[in-house]
Amino acid sequence: MNRSGTETNKKRKKNQIYHIAYILMAVAFLSMIIWAAAGNKGQSPTALLSEGNAAFDEGWQMEDGTAADMEHLHEMPSVAPYQEQSVFHSLPLDLGEGKSLCFRSKNIGYQVYVDGELRYAPESRESRVYNRSLGTRWSYVPLYKEDAGALVEIRFQTVYKDARACIDHLVLGSAAGEITGIFTGKAVAFSTCLLLLFAGLLLIIADIPANLQMDKNHELLYLGLFAISIAVWCLAETNLLQFYTDDSRLLQIVSCCSLMMIPIPLVLYLDAAFGFKKKWMVPAVCGLSAAEFTLCTILHFAGIRDYHETLTLTHVLLAISAALLLYAMLKNAFVGRESKVRNVYKAIRTVGLMGIGFATGIDIVRYYRGHNSDSAMFVRIGLLIFILCYGSASLEKMVNAVKLGTKAEFVSQLAYRDGLTGVGNRTAFQERLEELEGQKRELPGIAIVMFDVNDLKYVNDNLGHQRGDELIVGSANIVRNAVESEEGAVFRIGGDEFAGIFAGEDVKKRCESALSRFKQLMDGYNAVKNQFLRISIASGYAVYDKSQEEEKLMDVYQQADVRMYENKKQIKNDQVKPAEFYARKQ
Repeated sequence: MNRSGTETNKKRKKNQIYHIAYILMAVAFLSMIIWAAAGNKGQSPTALLSEGNAAFDEGWQMEDGTAADMEHLHEMPSVAPYQEQSVFHSLPLDLGEGKSLCFRSKNIGYQVYVDGELRYAPESRESRVYNRSLGTRWSYVPLYKEDAGALVEIRFQTVYKDARACIDHLVLGSAAGEITGIFTGKAVAFSTCLLLLFAGLLLIIADIPANLQMDKNHELLYLGLFAISIAVWCLAETNLLQFYTDDSRLLQIVSCCSLMMIPIPLVLYLDAAFGFKKKWMVPAVCGLSAAEFTLCTILHFAGIRDYHETLTLTHVLLAISAALLLYAMLKNAFVGRESKVRNVYKAIRTVGLMGIGFATGIDIVRYYRGHNSDSAMFVRIGLLIFILCYGSASLEKMVNAVKLGTKAEFVSQLAYRDGLTGVGNRTAFQERLEELEGQKRELPGIAIVMFDVNDLKYVNDNLGHQRGDELIVGSANIVRNAVESEEGAVFRIGGDEFAGIFAGEDVKKRCESALSRFKQLMDGYNAVKNQFLRISIASGYAVYDKSQEEEKLMDVYQQADVRMYENKKQIKNDQVKPAEFYARKQ
């Protein structure tokens, strides 16, 4: 064994010793924590703060003496929307000091009275931007020892005819204990939302280096925007942001509008990641989403229906997006079986996206069934699945894209680029044809245009290969500028031959437009005074569409080649011979 191998083995053995030492330290550390936790019999600070707090949601009565269902005020026959009404409850005789009436309100306006004296009225800013309700608010009404046995009255007014209205989480006790308990109970949910928000930002940032190395489909960008939209909605639905601002009406706008921001990035991501056979799907969903946002905004500012009252339209768009998600998943699974290719990372990513889709559907059903406690409970579970699945599926791809950097680009240049002109080479052309052959039934059309540079042999033999290279480079620049102006791809497939490929919509029109520009550029080059070289290029094209399903792209290529040679013959008959042309230049 050589010296280098011996040193490597010694280093490996030393590292193994360090690994074992670290494992022993970790085991000792965890053992101490478990030992200490098992012996701890005390109460947590949250439990100490909440000690003595008692539920106060039973025993409330309406003005007519009937029992009030505080969690479902909107369902009570005696509660009429837009009309002020009251519920009553007597405070216990042993009230004590430092107590508060703690509760959460949703979609109502209210004031709290103690023995007829106004004790609390939430501030309500007015703006045309806001919804009609105060949204969701946490309220802590201070009580005093002398309030023992007093009658508490909550005067309220429901602001929607069909939406949920409630006063829940009613507790009598320490406000600090209740607030701490709420934060403790929702800590995991809040952390999950922040984690997804952070992941979305990372995906957007990762889109930049990833697209420096790959085709610019912006898959990571769309997924990042999708993640951020859901994260913002879930953060609003945790009802914890209300502790950081007294503007609950603004938070309700955030909740409603963030839902409307979900469909467009979702469908763009699905199209970038999996592709849709029906090309109208993406513009249809994006157009509907934009139209729905515009309509809801107009209705909101016109005072006809606010954002909360048009949530059903948003839910319909989300349902359509969820259906497209399911369609893309099933299509992707089918294609995988057909090609017998096992893509583990794609399968993991699919599980994550389906987790979000199903979780969102469950929470929408819960919303319409009147579950007030947490509108985004299952969505957050889906988000956690999404983070784990997509993170594991994308980490390797993202790291490699950044790590390989210039090296990957250099290898790509060597393998697929013509060294003289910088356009794609014959290998790239053949692989592109093979790729399009498998996709041609899903594309509206494919066009192939062939170019052949005239007089190259004469220039090489009589003027030298340097002049010949100048002729090829000048011709390549004209062809590339013309073809790429119509979003086509250019390849040098022989010494004096180039090919252009157009795929997608209106390929014939794009091809003809590119050829028109090609002739303008060529004429412009030759019209330059004292221009020594003459650029003369023959061209011809052929088009494939869905009416030619049985025809192979190689046949289309040969048709274009035949038409190019017909044009070449015509040019040779019409233009001055190269020997005569260059004799005039000398």
